[in-house]
Amino acid sequence: MTNGGRVLGITAKGEDLKQARQKAYEAVSWVRFENKYMRHDIGKAIDDADV
Repeated sequence: MTNGGRVLGITAKGEDLKQARQKAYEAVSWVRFENKYMRHDIGKAIDDADV
């Protein structure tokens, strides 16, 4: 049960940062509660970087 605010942080490991970010965002689908909202911009610079 939550009444708002930041309630959960999800992290993941991968072969590189791009894969770790992808896995973390995939894991978000495992979490369900009413009025769930998540940011999609966290780590976006990783995908934009040429590494």
